[in-house]
Amino acid sequence: MTPRSPARVVGPALTQRVTSWIPNRSAALLRGVAAGRIESAIGVTVGAVWLSTTPLFFLCAAVDLVDGGPDADALLVSGLVTAVAGLFVLRLSRFPSELPIARLFSALVCGALAALVAVTAAHFVTGAASTVDAALAEASATISGTNASTIDPETLSLGMMLFRSIGQWLAAAALIVVLVRILPHLGVGGLDADGGVATRSARRLAPRSGSTMVRLLALYSLLTFLLLIAYFLAGMSLIDSLVHSTTTISSGGFSSRSGSIGAFDSAAIEWVAIVGMVTAGTSLPLMFRALRRADLHRFARSVEFRSYIGLIIAAVVVVLAWSEEWPTMNDVRESVFSVASAISTTGYVAGDLASVSYGAEALFLVLMVVGGMSASVAGGFKVMRFMVIGRYIGRELRRSIHPTAVEKIHLGRSSIGEVALARIIGELFLSTMVLLPLVLVFTADGLNFEAAFSFAVSALSNVGFAFGLDGPHDHLGALGTIGHLAGAVLMLVGRVSITPILVSLGGIGEPTQREIRRWRRTRHEKVIR
Repeated sequence: MTPRSPARVVGPALTQRVTSWIPNRSAALLRGVAAGRIESAIGVTVGAVWLSTTPLFFLCAAVDLVDGGPDADALLVSGLVTAVAGLFVLRLSRFPSELPIARLFSALVCGALAALVAVTAAHFVTGAASTVDAALAEASATISGTNASTIDPETLSLGMMLFRSIGQWLAAAALIVVLVRILPHLGVGGLDADGGVATRSARRLAPRSGSTMVRLLALYSLLTFLLLIAYFLAGMSLIDSLVHSTTTISSGGFSSRSGSIGAFDSAAIEWVAIVGMVTAGTSLPLMFRALRRADLHRFARSVEFRSYIGLIIAAVVVVLAWSEEWPTMNDVRESVFSVASAISTTGYVAGDLASVSYGAEALFLVLMVVGGMSASVAGGFKVMRFMVIGRYIGRELRRSIHPTAVEKIHLGRSSIGEVALARIIGELFLSTMVLLPLVLVFTADGLNFEAAFSFAVSALSNVGFAFGLDGPHDHLGALGTIGHLAGAVLMLVGRVSITPILVSLGGIGEPTQREIRRWRRTRHEKVIR
């Protein structure tokens, strides 16, 4: 008789392994600290983000001190704390020799969360937001470039007003860095070399990505300066011009007035804002190449730019057609302004959005979802991705008639690979799966369905204004703690993208999932024996 193999000593395996994993990891961390620096891309990213945001704290504290505002000390102290924390984390961390894709995703998300923590602290310690959840929502709106707020901007000190507006500008500048340095390696939503039209066009500007990044940031700064001059010549004060130039070109939308651009009651200022918003939704690499070679025909040759401008013109015509009377020049300007604000995801308001028809509301929501061009600082799903999905639908319809046909998807002179196509469709599907549950959260927190749905779409697209309430910017203020947290999540997902966040969450939960699978396997083996 063959002797039976000894049974495993399982015990409370799951609890034992999970509880032992925590001290083991803590001991490894302490050994790494004792030995010197720890290889951690997340630590380097978090420390660099905290350290790079400290000049903004100090600048705004100095401005508020000169202006005699009440927030100079709070901004200075919070800036010092942020700087010390950043130096400490950088002292303990060094960039790893090997960086898997999953760690790169996690570093991107943790960098955004680090900026969120710093900006949340600034809003809370200065008293701009009275509660932590409101400060978190305000911080998320700042770093994501969303014009959603619970604060009356006219009650803010000059230091905090500049902190919020320059914060949106810096967040968009960071997005340019991510576009050039990180997205080509991640391929988020099809924005990679296989996708063809976004990051590949950026890499063509210079042989090295560092040079590409510097050139795009220089163009971004130049456009901001030109917009500041234009606002000033149109009748704004210097401070108002600075605030609105930084939040226009970054598609952020924060204003120094509670009535947004409409509070100035100036047609010239509105036209300047329209030009700035359309520019913010245009591809930066396309603008750079066209201006560098003095070849404005590049805009006409770009299939995505033609579609972008065509959407704006078609939407303006439709909005004017829905009006009950023959449109005047003021009506035309207001329609162009609203369409440009929605598709560029800036979120400025010039007219009374509460009086627009339901058809116009639906059209504005569609434009928010579409967003600007790829490789721009605008939010939304991007024009290029919807063009690719349209070509994919057309190909599948032709395949239903000719099943054996082999056809690649082309966008202009670029060929869209199947991997990029799958990523684009997956990005749209995952975003929808995040949007729908949070609409229910908003309705449970006090908003009616129209307000909840429109604000969810607006927050995910990083726009800000929505419909269904008395004012276009009242939605975030009407929500409670749960609604503020949900809104912050939507705004962050809209800017960072859902794929890196889900991959990072999977990486965090991977050790626990591995232990659960091991516990279930050992339990199954014990039952069989």
